[in-house]
Amino acid sequence: MSSELIIAIIIAITVIMVMLWQGMSIAKTDKAMEQTEQYRKLAEQATSAEQRAAEEQEKIAIALEDMRARLAAIEKLLADVQ
Repeated sequence: MSSELIIAIIIAITVIMVMLWQGMSIAKTDKAMEQTEQYRKLAEQATSAEQRAAEEQEKIAIALEDMRARLAAIEKLLADVQ
């Protein structure tokens, strides 16, 4: 084999290796971006669920306060009857 052919083969192998390395790097970046998007969606869902839970707690607190007021009125009525 001539030295020119050996040099051409080495250059071709080097170019192929660099292309493969860059391709793997791009694939890793794409995977990381996909995971970041999934985490963002999960965070949005968690925030939404937390907000709904807070709204439901507020409704329960209002209903409980109403029940307490009614119970106090019933207790007062019973005390007046006695």
